[in-house]
Amino acid sequence: SDVHGFFEISFKNDYITPRGLLVTNTGLTTQVVTGLALDLYKDKSGFINNISIYGGVWNDLWSEQNHPRVGSWNEFDWFVGASVKFAQNWKFGVEYVEFLSPPGNFSQERNIEISLAYDDSSWGFPITLNPYVKLFYAASGPSTVVVGKRGDTYDIELGIVPTLGLKKYIGIPLTLSAPTWITVGPSTYWNIGGNVCGVALCSTDNTGVFSTGLTGKLALDWIPSRLGNWYAKAGFQYYHIINDNLLLAQTLVGTAPTFATAHKNVVVGF
Repeated sequence: SDVHGFFEISFKNDYITPRGLLVTNTGLTTQVVTGLALDLYKDKSGFINNISIYGGVWNDLWSEQNHPRVGSWNEFDWFVGASVKFAQNWKFGVEYVEFLSPPGNFSQERNIEISLAYDDSSWGFPITLNPYVKLFYAASGPSTVVVGKRGDTYDIELGIVPTLGLKKYIGIPLTLSAPTWITVGPSTYWNIGGNVCGVALCSTDNTGVFSTGLTGKLALDWIPSRLGNWYAKAGFQYYHIINDNLLLAQTLVGTAPTFATAHKNVVVGF
């Protein structure tokens, strides 16, 4: 098939962005992503192996928001993008995404993400590392970490996804992965200048957050393939806040009452 649909619903104890902004930390967070992808070109033997375009929407629902107009609907994002798989193992992607706030907590944020990833499964090792790099460019709108520069700024995510398939060892179609990354960038991405953390000026560090975790993904291969490739997954993701401007941001979004009580370590179970 050249047309693909995707859908995933997740239930979490907290909502923290990949860039380390702790958005909510009470109640239940429900996140839903869905969309379509279209393969424009395929050639398994050539240098360019696949060209695909896609689009979709992402929603975050927070059980304790109780907004009089939108209820639990906390965030709405829409995105369009394209990916190119080349040289068998490499994948380049570019995506445009807008962050929107149904309850009006922030104005429209326009962003572009560029990524490059390598699939090392062809090396034949039991555990693959799947390294990648992502450039997240915040084109316009409020700071995506609240206390940084508004638009025309960026951060870079450097990561690996160690992965182990267990089916050939235990006969169960279960895959374990450990998504791990760190974010770096110009200090102004997190600190617009003059931010005060407690009783002193906030740092001007060039690192944001470190994250690692463990995910178990079980293929539901008893469902006929004509109905799609279904799976269930569960796990946790740990976030260590390196940049104290991200701690300051918690006091502004309401996940910490003071800078001194801000959460430097966050564990999200899902």
